[in-house]
Amino acid sequence: MDLEVFKKQPLGGTDRRTIVSGLAQHGPRAARELLDKQLAHVRPRGAVIPNDTAVLILGGSNGITRAVAIELLFGARAAVFGVHYDSEKMQIGVHHVAAMSERATAEGLTARFWNNDATKPGTALEVINELRGKYRVVHLINGIAAGATKRYVEHGPTKVKDIDVAFDPIMQVPDFSQPENIRRVGFVEVEVATDTDIERTNKFMGTSSLIWAEALADAGLLVAGQSIVGFCDYDFEPDDPVYAMGPLAGAKKLQRETMTQIRERFGAKTVRLCYPAVATTALGAIPGGLLMYGLSAQILKERGEYQDVMDLGAATMKMFEPGFDADILRLDDAYQAALPEFHRREKALGSADLQAAFTALYGT
Repeated sequence: MDLEVFKKQPLGGTDRRTIVSGLAQHGPRAARELLDKQLAHVRPRGAVIPNDTAVLILGGSNGITRAVAIELLFGARAAVFGVHYDSEKMQIGVHHVAAMSERATAEGLTARFWNNDATKPGTALEVINELRGKYRVVHLINGIAAGATKRYVEHGPTKVKDIDVAFDPIMQVPDFSQPENIRRVGFVEVEVATDTDIERTNKFMGTSSLIWAEALADAGLLVAGQSIVGFCDYDFEPDDPVYAMGPLAGAKKLQRETMTQIRERFGAKTVRLCYPAVATTALGAIPGGLLMYGLSAQILKERGEYQDVMDLGAATMKMFEPGFDADILRLDDAYQAALPEFHRREKALGSADLQAAFTALYGT
């Protein structure tokens, strides 16, 4: 199959000035309207979080961790604190956080977010100083997504099949709602990671849970047998040409190893939160990621098994149910089962049948 090679652009190539002006004009309203719409489906789901317990999310401003924050705040009525890292002018996350915080205050709930680098010295201290004396126990959920979507030098550069999809310039997620938004299929280049890329990815996505667990334990807030430490994991295929052969996989493996350390050193309950590919801003940066999401979502919708970010956020509440003691909360069973069919369709997909391959996603 003769397909073109195209450059994968951030946010589908949306112009920077369009993003800045669009967010300034429409960001606050769009974030509030989306929250209002999603809150109509939020309800208590069995999570039990006592009044002396807080949940700290590394992330929480967008994607799955935003959905988790919404469920915790407005479903479980828990105290939620978050550390996100967003550009004030360029990213919707600041508006999502503002909308959640305003709504929480109006309902007498506790929500506070810091827009800062969670791995920066002093950030943990500032947050913990806010928690100390107010809460006896803290749960930690790490959803940091900041890594090099490249390959290790031993694997060399490559090209992977992907689709070019228009993004919603305000919500900053791939927009599969209309056929014309799926613009082409081809190959995108995957570069080799530098030592700096690897070090940065490991810092953000590999060891950050341990850094925070140590700081919380020192403050007496990570309580043996009571505190839960979870992180957002992706159970990638071992032969995935991008995820499995570069810093993203290395960081995930390192993160899994730190879960063992946290459990053994501090007695906290640890949970791998295994999610499927979801149409988030972060996924759009991964070569092959939009094709992986689009075709797998099509298959799951055909099978009646599709879950969006809010569905996944609701399902995550199981980790806070009394008696839950597993070290893995697998929310990707249907996705994993769909992968053989995904690969069959991915191999056959060409320009002639491009838009016909995603019909179940249109209008959503």
